[in-house]
Amino acid sequence: MDFRELLKRRRMVRSYRPDPPDPDAIDRIVRTVRRAPSGGFSQGQSLVVVTEPELRRRIAERAGEADYVAGGGTPWMSTAPVQIVVCASERRYHERYQKPDKLAQTGGKEVEWPVPYWFVDAGAAMMLILMAAIDEGLGAGFFGHPEQETFLRELLGLPDDVVPIGVATIGYEDADPRADRLTSRFTEARRPLEQVVHRERWGGV
Repeated sequence: MDFRELLKRRRMVRSYRPDPPDPDAIDRIVRTVRRAPSGGFSQGQSLVVVTEPELRRRIAERAGEADYVAGGGTPWMSTAPVQIVVCASERRYHERYQKPDKLAQTGGKEVEWPVPYWFVDAGAAMMLILMAAIDEGLGAGFFGHPEQETFLRELLGLPDDVVPIGVATIGYEDADPRADRLTSRFTEARRPLEQVVHRERWGGV
């Protein structure tokens, strides 16, 4: 699919048909994580693919799906046939930047991280997953929860150094007549380009 067409189709899907996608399509989607940018090629991103219905239901329950449904929404977190939990490992970044080739560039001391790039790279991996799903003819969404680290670690048995960033939902999109009033993109105007993109300096055009 043409990249511009992908961008036009990219939106958060919150209503899914129950029929599961082709497993080969899911395999192609998750393989994209290996092509995500990674500071120093630290490769700290990882995924947990969840298709078991009861486990998907428990994740959705802990993420507050009932509150969304009570507000008039559909139970999209649990009914999406595939949940992909995007994770990041800070440890892998420290280990990579303590290796000789990186220490030689910084006078023998690990670089001082201006931002937590393990989260930056995980966000990039998440976007690749969403775009790859669209390229496969599927819908995709994403959700998080303030307590997700606790309950996703418990439900999925995540290692101590692996932090869940959030959950991508994948499946065939279903009609959702209430989407217009429940989706922020219909209640909030898109910011003008000149407020988003600055040339040379902040405020420059």
